[in-house]
Amino acid sequence: MMKDANYKLNLFVLVGLLLISSCMAQQVDIVRDRKAETEILISSHPTNLERKAALVLQEYIKRITGVPLAILSSPSGTKKHVVYIGNNFYQQRIGKKVELGNEGFEISIRDGQVYLTGGSGKGLLYGVYELIEKQFGARKYDQGPAWVPKRANLSLPQDFNFRFEPPLRYRESYYPASADGEYLDWHHLHRFEDLWGLWGHSFFKIIPPEDYFQQHPEYFALTNGKRSATQLCLTNSDVQKIAINYFRQAIADNPDAVYWSIAPMDGKGYCTCDRCTKVDQEEGGPQGTLIRFVNSVAAQFPEQNFTTLAYGYTAEAPKISRPSANVHVLLSTIDATREQGLAVNPTAAPFRRQLKDWSKISSHIFVWDYTTQFTAYLNPFPMYDHYQSNIAYMYQNGVKGIFEHGPGHTLADMSAYASYMQAKSLWNPELDQAEVEEDFLNGYYGAASKDIKKYLKHLIEARKTSRSTLDIYGNPILSRHGYLRLEKMKIFKELLNNAQKAVAGDPKFLSRVKLIALGLEYAALEQAKAYGDHPFGFLNRKADGEWIVNPNWMKRIDEFLDHAIRGGAIELAETGGSLEQYRQQWLTLLNKSYLPSLLQGIHPQFTPSFLEDFPANGKTTLNDGLSGTTDYSYNWLLFDSKDVEITFPFPNETMASQIQLNFLLDPAHYLFLPDGIAVESSEDNISYMNIGTYKIDTGLIPEGPICFPVSFGLKQQKARFLKVKISFSQEFPHWFEGSKHRNPLFAIDEIHVRK
Repeated sequence: MMKDANYKLNLFVLVGLLLISSCMAQQVDIVRDRKAETEILISSHPTNLERKAALVLQEYIKRITGVPLAILSSPSGTKKHVVYIGNNFYQQRIGKKVELGNEGFEISIRDGQVYLTGGSGKGLLYGVYELIEKQFGARKYDQGPAWVPKRANLSLPQDFNFRFEPPLRYRESYYPASADGEYLDWHHLHRFEDLWGLWGHSFFKIIPPEDYFQQHPEYFALTNGKRSATQLCLTNSDVQKIAINYFRQAIADNPDAVYWSIAPMDGKGYCTCDRCTKVDQEEGGPQGTLIRFVNSVAAQFPEQNFTTLAYGYTAEAPKISRPSANVHVLLSTIDATREQGLAVNPTAAPFRRQLKDWSKISSHIFVWDYTTQFTAYLNPFPMYDHYQSNIAYMYQNGVKGIFEHGPGHTLADMSAYASYMQAKSLWNPELDQAEVEEDFLNGYYGAASKDIKKYLKHLIEARKTSRSTLDIYGNPILSRHGYLRLEKMKIFKELLNNAQKAVAGDPKFLSRVKLIALGLEYAALEQAKAYGDHPFGFLNRKADGEWIVNPNWMKRIDEFLDHAIRGGAIELAETGGSLEQYRQQWLTLLNKSYLPSLLQGIHPQFTPSFLEDFPANGKTTLNDGLSGTTDYSYNWLLFDSKDVEITFPFPNETMASQIQLNFLLDPAHYLFLPDGIAVESSEDNISYMNIGTYKIDTGLIPEGPICFPVSFGLKQQKARFLKVKISFSQEFPHWFEGSKHRNPLFAIDEIHVRK
């Protein structure tokens, strides 16, 4: 019996050993039991890319296994397997020419030997990083060192073959991680500063107004009957000659640049001279003069690639002209909101049509897409479920390159997540987003990933159920009526608190969770500007009705800013968003005198009502103690009517002697001053008596947005009702030079009345 048992045991061991031996025969060992079984070969005269690819592969194999593989120029004869890096080895040993598209790669095993080959560009290096991630299990989630597993053995299947050619020729995710050179190579991303000799809105880089306008105003746009430095006059032959000379020199100075931009400045004011108007009428708009001009310059440099912008007034495709073969059109998604994907969002319908029209006349379409909130970088912006689908939609509709415009080098909401998901989708638009997301969240947040997943899911659900609009120029105050309403903010905070508890003992994971919490704190601080005397506001009300600032508020601001700096925040908004400016804004708010007003607590009646798009605090906006800033979306009520009446019913008979009103002058957003104010009082809300008037000088020419206070005395008269009548001409001031495609508005905030 014992003999039979030993026989069975020995047979089992023998079968196991045979299976192990068979499996080992089915694989190519790179490292076995912490011993090198392979060496790396590069040419005796390698290119810089081949040398770098070999060094990267060597480094990561050593980091994973602790074993350094030798890099040689000829086989040592001591290793069974060799990793050959470079196309020449493959062609010499296999006898086949390497045929790979731009930036493509192939990793193949033939007769136990590993061959890494690449197309033009960095394809060979990209293949090495794909091998390190997909086969060896390393990850590069963000800036800084990559994460690597620790293994004693490293192998590849005997029949391994991995070939990939990227479908998009230009791929950029503009986030802080792109400042890390290895992150770019690992995720196969580009940077516009590396590809473009001249990028973006380039007219005035080619022909600077400071150099030319005084002597040659005819080089610039004719708008509203006079020449101004808003854009160029594209039908002026001298402008074309100067542009050609500019590029002749620029190309000579930077021969490695892949693209050169010829594009209008960011704004309106295109030329309406007779020549330009004639072309635009033929082409269906000012995109006609642009494409003809770009084509004429590009024709002088047939070996170069040029780009131009289909953006704003040039977004539509021309009726007649076609972009030349070396001209790429960069179409913008700026007018689309982000709460739905580009494929279905009604606000993206113009973009979808424009993409279709441009694709009919050009096969070289790039897209400039937007994936952050530029007025509030840190604000939670839950378009997380659209990163991959938007990229897939663009690719499926013929787009060849995508610029995902994030916050650049400053911190934004879910920066690492957004950059990672976009990078993976840009490389392979048809990947499984859920699979990539799961891998990222688990690896980047560790034990906190469960709560972070819930946090992202709750934000998306709040966006959907509240039917919120995700505007790239929105802010937390506007969102407090939607996905960032108070009851949701409490849930989000609880989830992030749980996430922090889950990783309390791990500083790396904890710091990453705290960066998400930083965004939620920013939203709470911004919303407090609108809440005032409220549990979530910054004012406390004393028994006598006077407001005082929460004594701990400035400490909270400083703690937020300190955390933001340590987390990598450089600015909080695209314009005027420095951290010091943010602190000064709060100091200004907190150092104000919050005096009680006779109107405190009264709900006024409006005839007509304010615009619903900017409800601020509704009827309490004008007497909640909070003054609006130069941002029209904070605490201002907007009107588009000629005459507005605001009636305040006093609870008791009252006598007023002074009134102050605040208006906002912001021509860039079509906000102008009213013509005048009249104040009337009444005992019965039927018969009114005028007790004060004020005339405003609307000829004021501002340099930028300014708050415009108006204060004047009132004839003292006991009354139960106070009516403020505002007259607005609805005409643009004579000094306004912008486009008049919209109606003018006026904005009013705090009305303060004293005895």
